[in-house]
Amino acid sequence: MVESFTWHEVGEKENEEIRKDAKKLLNEFASKLSKIKASDEHFENGDGIREEGDGWDTDSGFRDLMFLNAPFVEEDSIVAERGGWKSG
Repeated sequence: MVESFTWHEVGEKENEEIRKDAKKLLNEFASKLSKIKASDEHFENGDGIREEGDGWDTDSGFRDLMFLNAPFVEEDSIVAERGGWKSG
């Protein structure tokens, strides 16, 4: 059983099966997300930036680790695309 989850060469048949399973999962997830009703204006101050509070204590390396893992960092902020995954 463990061998099926370890790294191995993937043939064309298995690759196609993975693609189909992934597409099915993403479609089901997107369908469930579309049913969620939420306001786009929560926590924002009008400039698209949320107001900062006092926060909470984390370990000392957490912030550095987050910035290392973020695709885009600008000064003291993680830059994220807003709603780019939405269609229409």
